Amino acid sequence: MHDITPATPDDLDAIRDLHTASWADAYARFVPAEALDRLDPEMAERWATLPEGVLCARDGDRLAGFIRLKTRQGWPYIDNLHTRPDLRGQGIGASLMRAGFARLRAEGAGRAWLTVIDGNTAARRFYVSQGGHEGARMVERVLGHPTATRPVLWLRLPGQ
Repeated sequence: MHDITPATPDDLDAIRDLHTASWADAYARFVPAEALDRLDPEMAERWATLPEGVLCARDGDRLAGFIRLKTRQGWPYIDNLHTRPDLRGQGIGASLMRAGFARLRAEGAGRAWLTVIDGNTAARRFYVSQGGHEGARMVERVLGHPTATRPVLWLRLPGQ
């Protein structure tokens, strides 16, 4: 079991590094290499300050994963869910999703959504296993590159 706590400014470097490693590992099949070459400056800018809604899973004193919740298009949105690539498949993502849903319920939310790369079948299966329902394929910009994605919706948050 991993401890899940709100992120603090002291977590920023570890979050940035984990986010970069996770994208480099998971997105290499879906975006051009030159897009991944821009990850370091993009992540440095993205994680220069701590936004609200970030929860961290810890493996002892090491960051094992994180989730970021925000609002997008008027709905609660799961902006990021990442685990260390070497720890995938150990239940960290599911624990973070449960904690994220609990936080959203505590804030009065009853639904949520996210987008996932269409070709990332492992992630798509994971979100469906968490009770999500996939929407129609669409194209979004991922690292500046047009990429096929799908929305995943929870019209009723698990645990309600």
